[in-house]
Amino acid sequence: MARFANGKAPYLRMADQDNKGTGIIMRDFLIGLMPVILFAWYKNGIAVFMDGNTTFFGMLYPLFFILAGAVSSMLMEAVFFFFTDPEARTLPSLMKKLSLSYAIIPGLILALMLPMYTPIWVLMFGTFIGNIVGKMIFGGFGHNIWNPALLGYAVIKFTFMGLINASGGYFNPSEMIALYDATAGSTPLVVLSSSPFSYDSIVAPFGNLWTFFVGMTPGGMGETSVMVMLVSYLWLSFRKVIKWTTPLIYVGAVFGLSWIVGALNGDAGLWFPVYSILSGGLMYGAVFMITEPVTTPKNPLGKIYFALMLAVLTVLFRFVGSLPEGVGTSIIVMNIFALPIDKYTAIIRANRWRKPAWFKIATLAVILIAIGLYAVIKAGNVYTDIILPILPFGGVM
Repeated sequence: MARFANGKAPYLRMADQDNKGTGIIMRDFLIGLMPVILFAWYKNGIAVFMDGNTTFFGMLYPLFFILAGAVSSMLMEAVFFFFTDPEARTLPSLMKKLSLSYAIIPGLILALMLPMYTPIWVLMFGTFIGNIVGKMIFGGFGHNIWNPALLGYAVIKFTFMGLINASGGYFNPSEMIALYDATAGSTPLVVLSSSPFSYDSIVAPFGNLWTFFVGMTPGGMGETSVMVMLVSYLWLSFRKVIKWTTPLIYVGAVFGLSWIVGALNGDAGLWFPVYSILSGGLMYGAVFMITEPVTTPKNPLGKIYFALMLAVLTVLFRFVGSLPEGVGTSIIVMNIFALPIDKYTAIIRANRWRKPAWFKIATLAVILIAIGLYAVIKAGNVYTDIILPILPFGGVM
């Protein structure tokens, strides 16, 4: 009978343990974040300064903002340790606990997701929600249910977006001059939700698909560049910090579903599925969040199903609900189901797909297919244009 671990993640293969520990994994993860941090500084600081649209301090501000996320993240956990753990009331002990808790990471990830005009106190509030409410209260590193950075982001998104938009929103100073009027101050996915379905309406106001790939479009500080995210993906995969297949399955499934949505809307070209995976921080979530070892399934089959469900929910939230970004919301929802998925898929693997596992296979498949069909039917206007007219009384029961 195969055994499956249910303790604290992340886990290491025996073959890797001679030269890799959790500390090295987190070091490699931080190295993987460096290209994103540098791009965020270039896009929102250096490039704007070179355009003559900000001061020297304005050029440095994006770097200061990201640093503020890291420092406030560590500060929140330091205060928590100081008041809850007597052993942490000396500086050496406190620093050791912070290093073992990897307190810096949620704040960095959160800062890179937020618009650059987010007030610093809002960023600090987000790190409080993420690090304290989403992580430390559950027992600290390895015990949390939700991705701490995403939980902080979700709370900020639903409570302070009005304040952030009033402070400047997602547009840096150069984008305010070049793009604000043409896009009505909206990010690419907000434009998608309110514009006719065409390349000229959705993509052209921001440039072209190459602009999206490079990342010179309005969005969170560091989540817009697919080009940079690919560098991080290759590094983290090479260092075995992440499972390379999980982002690939997720992005591929979103691409396929988006192609179907485009075809149902009268355009079977490839521009729309390409646009779908280049926008809204999808690659940022794919590389740095759905691969997170604590809040996602641990066994390979569970990771595959988790990625497919995330793709379905991303399409559903983007094109059907009132949450155009979609990625963060879908990950928050799926974090809740990570443990049941892990258990179900572990039983399937243990039974080698024999008869005792077929009910569980069928259950998972039905859920995936049902939500996927609903998403593409609604997003493709099939329900409104085809199904609704043929229902009795116009669909009113």
